Amino acid sequence: MTRTASGANGSSHRDARVLKNLHIAAVAACLFDPAAALALLDVPDAELGRLLKIRLMEIAGLSTALNIDVHSIRGRNRSKSSRKTRSSIRGAVERHVLVAAGKLLRTSNFLAASGATEQKLSKDVAARRIFTVDLEGEPYYPAFFLVKQLSSKDLAKVVRRLDDQSGWSKWEFFTSPNALLDHRTPLQGLMQKEVKPVLRAADALVQKG
Repeated sequence: MTRTASGANGSSHRDARVLKNLHIAAVAACLFDPAAALALLDVPDAELGRLLKIRLMEIAGLSTALNIDVHSIRGRNRSKSSRKTRSSIRGAVERHVLVAAGKLLRTSNFLAASGATEQKLSKDVAARRIFTVDLEGEPYYPAFFLVKQLSSKDLAKVVRRLDDQSGWSKWEFFTSPNALLDHRTPLQGLMQKEVKPVLRAADALVQKG
């Protein structure tokens, strides 16, 4: 099948962005630790790519846990028109933006980053240790479950406390500032080991029905 002109242009645009981001990452690595950056040359290509992807997913999860708005940080150097474009995108396809930002992961990516088997992942979901959100009939996993600074046991306690709330309601709970937590997100509270206050906030949500 012949690729259309629009498809070719879209692919070229994507490839240009990928190359730009890889260039920035390479420069940052060399500036931060030149010796370690050169040591990466000895890592097999496939393994290097796998490790890079895993690290990107972990960082996306950490940014969610810390409630860091990467777009607002980068937006300081953006034009007003660019900001309006991003704002309209967030309003129209907010959930897809979460996927594009790596905050929500497809099953295959989550398995690769977590090192879990499909069987274990299914058991964790069934036991309500983790949860998924549904987007166009496909399950997605919050990347914050990959964050090493968050206790998996504490996360499981909160997920179970949220009872029969929908996946998206759980996502909103974990990632939204909460008045009962001094307007911090429950994830920020868990990062600071404030499990009981987060559980009380979860109880309040469940009681609202």
